[in-house]
Amino acid sequence: MIEVRTFEGDASEASWFLNRVWQSTYGKTAPLPVWDSRFCDWRLFRGGQAPRDYLLAAYEGKTLVGTLFAEPARLRLGRVEVDGSYGLRATVTNSHRGQGIGAKLAHELLRRHQDRAARLTLGFTTTEPRPPGFWRRTWNTRLFGGLGMWMYAFDARALARWSFTDNERRLFTLAHPFLRHRFREADRQDIRPYQPADLNRCTALVHDMLRPVTLGYTYTTEQLAAQLQYRDVPRTFVLEQDGEVRGLVSSHSLLMTGVGELTAEVVDLMAFHASVSTEDRQRLLQVAMQDMERRGVAFAGMLRGPGTSACLLLRSGWVPLPRRAKVTCLMPTCDLDLPEDPCVFTHLR
Repeated sequence: MIEVRTFEGDASEASWFLNRVWQSTYGKTAPLPVWDSRFCDWRLFRGGQAPRDYLLAAYEGKTLVGTLFAEPARLRLGRVEVDGSYGLRATVTNSHRGQGIGAKLAHELLRRHQDRAARLTLGFTTTEPRPPGFWRRTWNTRLFGGLGMWMYAFDARALARWSFTDNERRLFTLAHPFLRHRFREADRQDIRPYQPADLNRCTALVHDMLRPVTLGYTYTTEQLAAQLQYRDVPRTFVLEQDGEVRGLVSSHSLLMTGVGELTAEVVDLMAFHASVSTEDRQRLLQVAMQDMERRGVAFAGMLRGPGTSACLLLRSGWVPLPRRAKVTCLMPTCDLDLPEDPCVFTHLR
């Protein structure tokens, strides 16, 4: 008999279960992220201090057969902020698929939202490695498409070897001679790693950046502190001018599996004060890119959204990718009004 309850394990067990199922199901046909224990601890557990309200698991006896993990979050809904959760990723072992376990996990998640007067839960999905069929079948779900991405290739040859399709291999092979890594020449003056004393100023910059958003993730001060610095996972650089932080770029690395393995970087946040020149914005991004290359990153990606100026990214060598990503919204009640054409901010994970 399958029982859905709060996940009983730690970051290491979560990492082991997620990666085992993902790799066995999709690892031979599509690129996949590896959520190691460091990453799971950062996003979900915080050394055992994070709440487990939305960390759900399906057990058959004592055997873990499914999970649905989300983190409590403050979300922007229209022009107000509400309580909710973020980070949906339903995972069920191959041996137990077709038994409605995903639906049971989703219903329990929604029930817990109702008990806590939380308004909605947001997730992120792409058309690969699988279509979002689970979310289409789940009660009270809405999907918003059209989210595009930006990409920067540090090592096109590694990407060509790693890619699954002939077209991608040809693309990266042909692109290699044309790559110009001008970020290597960027001046680091007034740019340094983030420090905890920068939090208040960074909070103001991020809140200004999020002003246009009508659907998506926002931050409490505590959540932003962990987003910018938690052990050795996220890396954040700030631009300090006249004794004041006026810009930030924050990212984290992920191991990606394809035909082999390589390291990718995800840019989570980029925010600037209005007074910062285009040249200094580009310089801050490029200094962060210097750090990525030093750590052996093969490519970097970020979602399009507020704070991601097309002009800035194109000048820095980033390339826009097709708008294939979607935001998933699960709603505990039927009477929730969602924006018809929202300005979305979410995370790429």
